[in-house]
Amino acid sequence: MIIYKRHRQDCQYKNGSGKDRDHSHRCTCSVWVEWNASGKQQRNPVRDAAGQPTSSWSEADKLASANTQSTGNPSVAPQRIASTVTVADAIATFLNHKSAEWEAGTMAKAKLTLKRLQQFCDSQGVTLLSDVTLETLDNWKLEWTFKSPIAKRNNQERVRAFFRRCFELGYIAKNPTLLWERVKVKNQALNVNPFEPKEYAAVVKAVDHVKDMTATQTVRVKALMNLQRWSGLSLVDAVCLSKDELQEAKTKQGSVYRVVTERQKTEAPINNVIPSDVAELLLEAKNGNAKYFFWTGTSTPKSAVSYFDKLYRKVFAQAKIPTNGKLSHRFRHTFAVELLKAGVDIRKVSKALGHSSVTITERYYTRWNKAQQDLLDDDLTGAWGKKAGAK
Repeated sequence: MIIYKRHRQDCQYKNGSGKDRDHSHRCTCSVWVEWNASGKQQRNPVRDAAGQPTSSWSEADKLASANTQSTGNPSVAPQRIASTVTVADAIATFLNHKSAEWEAGTMAKAKLTLKRLQQFCDSQGVTLLSDVTLETLDNWKLEWTFKSPIAKRNNQERVRAFFRRCFELGYIAKNPTLLWERVKVKNQALNVNPFEPKEYAAVVKAVDHVKDMTATQTVRVKALMNLQRWSGLSLVDAVCLSKDELQEAKTKQGSVYRVVTERQKTEAPINNVIPSDVAELLLEAKNGNAKYFFWTGTSTPKSAVSYFDKLYRKVFAQAKIPTNGKLSHRFRHTFAVELLKAGVDIRKVSKALGHSSVTITERYYTRWNKAQQDLLDDDLTGAWGKKAGAK
């Protein structure tokens, strides 16, 4: 059972860190009490003798010491006992808090990570959260068996999020992950594997020859692949594309179709023109839900992505293309690389992909950035010409 400040949206300490967070007693936000009863999380504001919420830490402590002995009711008299919070209780509170905020997949990963942390603490005889030190975390990391550096990094970031929240709630006086050395992940640019034009044509052609796919599945898969290739959407964004996000505009040259949506990962706006024949494939694809092209709307986006990923693997196997790795992203990579090879500025490509910054785009696609290389070549040869003239 702990007490903590629940900051208002306009409070200067709401998103503070370090010293800012340490001085949060100066604000006028209410002090709240939080505890677990019969496996359920309970929260209430701390109230003074007049029944009004109080913002004073010292007043809350006085109420605790004065009333706990007589009432034993934490909603009336909270006790500030952060030093006695166990690892198990902190994990349970954290997961309960995040259950309303995170989707099922994220929650499952967090539960697994924190379960491993608790098991390690139990094996080391560490019961209290305040006894988890930087050394404890370093020793635990030595036992990790993840093969991928990315998996190690993601696991570490989930642990960081847990301790950050525990510090904010007053469970611990110091956050042991602040000085925890981050897992280093090498540049992933070498993993970019776009299709060559002939290879892409072979994949699309193979869709018609997969024996255990229905005629409806064939049409939908072909439309989905073309949508990814010519719009640059990730698989989840393409699968969840709604019909009102395909917009038609009349021009002097004829009809132009564009995909107007928002990328789920970065919330960046996408507004990309696509070929009219790709739009026609989308409109021909049959789906039981009138709102979406591919998604039923009844399952989770993750389940829908998994369904089409399995169909993709069948097509790739038919085309005799290796089915390891993230297959659907090859269509997105092809979209980006072909634009760069055509001389499109990388900043425009970054916007079309919905990246949060052009730095991300450069990290993955620099070696295909023909336009920027041409400009550099012009600058260099121009500079050499001036040097030759000076002689």
